[in-house]
Amino acid sequence: MSEKEFRLFCTYACSYAAMYDAFAKIDGGGAGRDANDDKRIEAAEFEKGYKGVTSYGFKALEGLTKKSEAKAAFEKMDDNGGGIVLLDEWCEFIKAAEIKAGTALGKSLAEDEE
Repeated sequence: MSEKEFRLFCTYACSYAAMYDAFAKIDGGGAGRDANDDKRIEAAEFEKGYKGVTSYGFKALEGLTKKSEAKAAFEKMDDNGGGIVLLDEWCEFIKAAEIKAGTALGKSLAEDEE
């Protein structure tokens, strides 16, 4: 593995761990990881818990201050319109926002697109 590949691996490991942590904070009602976690977020869960993840520093979650904004973000995340957001949809939504904003994280995450 080259130095560049190792750096990218470390960036991805840390970034996706943070994305998972934010996802898990909402899944199950925000009580931490417990029996209520079903590895998916429903609209009501997101509207209840979105404020707890706005401080993670992800562009996609910044500025969500109203339930209407949270609802709109949830609808964008739910790319197949199934009424639930799975971890892969969550991560893709965050990744796309970082790339669009041109953040350092976005530039790193975009490297796999090349």
